[in-house]
Amino acid sequence: MPASMRLSQAPLIHVVAQVHFSELPAYDESSLKQLHQSLIEAGYPERVDSQMEEVELSLEVPDKGGAKHRSRHVPRFLFKGPGQLRLIELRHDCLLFKVTDYPGHDAFLAEWSKVMRLVTAALPDLTKALLHRLSLRYVDLVVPKEGETLRELVSDSLMPPPLPDVDGRALFGSTLKVLDTGKGRHFRVTFEEIQPQDNRLSKVLPDDLIERAPDCGLNISALPHWQTVTEPYGMLDINHLYIASDTPAVGAIDMSIVFRELYEQTHRAFWNLITDQAIESWS
Repeated sequence: MPASMRLSQAPLIHVVAQVHFSELPAYDESSLKQLHQSLIEAGYPERVDSQMEEVELSLEVPDKGGAKHRSRHVPRFLFKGPGQLRLIELRHDCLLFKVTDYPGHDAFLAEWSKVMRLVTAALPDLTKALLHRLSLRYVDLVVPKEGETLRELVSDSLMPPPLPDVDGRALFGSTLKVLDTGKGRHFRVTFEEIQPQDNRLSKVLPDDLIERAPDCGLNISALPHWQTVTEPYGMLDINHLYIASDTPAVGAIDMSIVFRELYEQTHRAFWNLITDQAIESWS
């Protein structure tokens, strides 16, 4: 199995680790200040207090009108590292760690374990919350260089099927595969075939990862050949989830083991979904 360090021009642009748990009471300011102090020392000095909108839809009920929706604004607290390349996000029911400067799996998982220890030390009630799910997500932007095509870089199993009997200009295509990988694990692979606009990238992240608040996002470093894009390019989105159906306490789970297992399947999938030509091109 190739090592990711071989790829000096790796297409990986975004990695997200998440822990979802039962809703906790509002975090008090003294606990947040304690957490911020710990994270400053760990390399995440910038605190951003923000809100996000959660929308709940209710289905139509006979004789009681149509579908209705309810929205609420919930607080979230972000702690950013230098260069806007890493952040920790804490919500009432979720803890996220996002990076756009992926340092390799060992360093990433070690940093994520450190983040979780710091957060639970400042907010010990989190360890008593019920665990709902864990997830580890990798997003790769597969952009052909001059003289290359997308089909030469990724497995045929990823590419949306052509429609030779339909006259028209291709605008967008996607494929989706979800697998049960055992022990409460679901493995989802999504691939989007995207057309550039005016010889430029028209989309760089999946819709649900696009950050609407400017001060809550991260910077993504572009590779040189991304400056001018004339061929269709691809977005490979691999998300491996562990669903805790028995909802144990967060503190009762050795998350480092679970995240390592989630990573191993993702690692194997990536190297089997790209071609030898891609490895040569990106090395």
